[in-house]
Amino acid sequence: MTTLHEAAIHTATRSPLYIQVRDILVERLREGEWKPGDRLPTETELAEDTGVSLGTLRRAVELLVEEGALIRHQGSGTYAATLKNTAEGNRFQPFESLDGSTRFDYRRLISVTRELAPAEAAAGLGIREGQEIIHVVRHMMKKTLDGDKIAASDELFLLPSVFAEFTAARYNQCCRPEDSIYKFYARELGVVITSQHCAVRYECVTGTLAAMLHVPDPMPVLRFARISMAYGHQPVEYRIYRLNAENSQICFDLR
Repeated sequence: MTTLHEAAIHTATRSPLYIQVRDILVERLREGEWKPGDRLPTETELAEDTGVSLGTLRRAVELLVEEGALIRHQGSGTYAATLKNTAEGNRFQPFESLDGSTRFDYRRLISVTRELAPAEAAAGLGIREGQEIIHVVRHMMKKTLDGDKIAASDELFLLPSVFAEFTAARYNQCCRPEDSIYKFYARELGVVITSQHCAVRYECVTGTLAAMLHVPDPMPVLRFARISMAYGHQPVEYRIYRLNAENSQICFDLR
């Protein structure tokens, strides 16, 4: 068990002790010591495990609660975050169809390949341009009277070190019709997305890009570029979600 001792802190690192404790807890979450939804030991037990005071431990836990990696339930304890208790549906899906109908009826996997990271994805993931990534392309399909149409194109750039078990076969066999991609990550791969940074702009997909994505040329879209973070604000996925602009809108609450 990794422990820290307050007396040694200034000789070991310049980071505040509670930051070091937070990093230890993040590593234990990443290693799967506590699965999504698991109740953590009490703060007193965690303080003893890490060799720090209760006050230091509480500051570290509070940071992880603020980051969305841990969830506190009054009178029950502290739990590793899951998509259910981080309100995934509201936080990560700020768009809908203009007519209020479902955005799409089913998903279709187009490709899963190992490629060299383009500059945009590399910057989002904090890696070198040209470093190997897993590249996934999916279509969100909408059933209409004129046949099935592409409602959105979903392009994922994943860190192989985190998503080593992501394959086309695994996705096709294990991703359920009701799943979001994040629910699939959490249940099948043990990766919980706790926060995101998003940028939205208009784009018209044409030419080489349209051919690579297997979408109509041209295709006007609302382009969502997302950096998705796991425990400890670690960027693990860069996602470009291109939503057909002709029947879509962005919705959000300001409070």
